[in-house]
Amino acid sequence: MHSLITFALRKKYETMEKVGDPLADIGCLLDWERFRPFLSDMHDNKGEKGGRPNYDEVLMIKVLILGQWYG
Repeated sequence: MHSLITFALRKKYETMEKVGDPLADIGCLLDWERFRPFLSDMHDNKGEKGGRPNYDEVLMIKVLILGQWYG
């Protein structure tokens, strides 16, 4: 099940891709799903106590990379 945030981000990404966002080309260069096994092992927050669901691991690595590139 996808969250509302994931849906909104996907729609925004589609809009930016149509406009000509240079960051959209990065998706063609990297297979982001190959990072998922490594990232899921690093962050395990699936306790029985409940609470807020985790952000997607691949989304978080993308955010960190963009933060590094653009400060």
